[in-house]
Amino acid sequence: MTIQEQIEQDVAWVSRSSSMQAKLLDFLRSLKTQTAPKRNVERVLSHAGTIDNSAAVEVTQIINDEFGKIDGEWH
Repeated sequence: MTIQEQIEQDVAWVSRSSSMQAKLLDFLRSLKTQTAPKRNVERVLSHAGTIDNSAAVEVTQIINDEFGKIDGEWH
């Protein structure tokens, strides 16, 4: 039996029990919190100095225009 077939079989088994679904959800959440996010600082910094200053200013302006505002109401 392949891994995919085993997963499909296990998902079908879990889908028949709401208590098992809750336990699986808790387990998956714990996996997500234990897994450290991948950092890409080194990859980003490897591009330092590869574009000229005017292009960097343009990129910064685009980022600020597109992502520097909050849409909707925040309470």
